[in-house]
Amino acid sequence: MLLAGCGDSSETEQEQTEDTGSSIPQPEYDADDSVRLPLAMISPAEQSQDAPLEEDGSLEGSGAPGSPVEESNGQQAHEIEIARTEAFGCGDTLSVIQTVPMVTEDPAVAALEYLISDELYSHGSPAFGNPLSASDELRVDSVELEGDTVTVQLSGETVTRSECESWQILTQIETTARAATGATGSEVLLEGQPLAEVLGLGPTQSPVEIREIID
Repeated sequence: MLLAGCGDSSETEQEQTEDTGSSIPQPEYDADDSVRLPLAMISPAEQSQDAPLEEDGSLEGSGAPGSPVEESNGQQAHEIEIARTEAFGCGDTLSVIQTVPMVTEDPAVAALEYLISDELYSHGSPAFGNPLSASDELRVDSVELEGDTVTVQLSGETVTRSECESWQILTQIETTARAATGATGSEVLLEGQPLAEVLGLGPTQSPVEIREIID
């Protein structure tokens, strides 16, 4: 969630709040009206160690951005990691990767539905994780961008096995929606209630930072 500045906050403080969390540019459509969906998946443990990011987003050393992602539901995601989040929850990070080009009018909804309908929890070696794959009863009602904040409306039920996985699911939804819309902040609601509350998590004070990877 974005922190709202107090009424007497200085302009500098407000700018810092707006910049907190950063984001990456929303995906661009190709000439054939196709677009590569950004998918946020749990980074392999080796990923952050072998391919850490410099402050400018460049890969430190010669670590590879990731392994190919296997096919799921007839679609395949590329091996390219385009962004990574800072650590959150239980020390996890998320890697943002891209699908092959597909035609859709709403990349954010399509990306979230892709993750939810995924039949596999892990992909590649070392493996990216998709905890959302267990929540196949979850439905994406809408994804709306207003200003710099994207709001995701969900219905149904999330499936989680632990507090750590609850943080993964919440941040996975937030990051995917932000990457698909270019938003810096997000709000995720399940049946009209904040997903963080439904999952029994503490309040989120600021959006997780997303750092674009520079070749």
